[in-house]
Amino acid sequence: MKQKIKGLLLLIVVLSSQLFFAQERVISGTVSDASAPVPGINVIVKGTKNGVQTDFDGKYSIKAKTGDVLLFSYVGMQDVTITVGAFSVVNAKMKEVGKELDEVVVVAFGTQKK
Repeated sequence: MKQKIKGLLLLIVVLSSQLFFAQERVISGTVSDASAPVPGINVIVKGTKNGVQTDFDGKYSIKAKTGDVLLFSYVGMQDVTITVGAFSVVNAKMKEVGKELDEVVVVAFGTQKK
């Protein structure tokens, strides 16, 4: 009888420790550039397929664990990586890669019948 109780207590301790160490939680925050929040930024947990985009106010929320790396990316801006720590709020600042376009090329294709 005592051995069954000890085994049951050991099982409870092992299961409860799993909940503390591998717990996923919701990380949220705001992504902005130098002047204002940026909508449409891709936020991905690096090494997984888990990802979201920021809304019109530059806000996002994603499930991640402590130690996961969040990758923030957008066309025309430098990628930013931030490691998830103890806090549930992670804000990111994006920087533009280039201020001006060098050149623009417009190409049109079409077909005609005689």
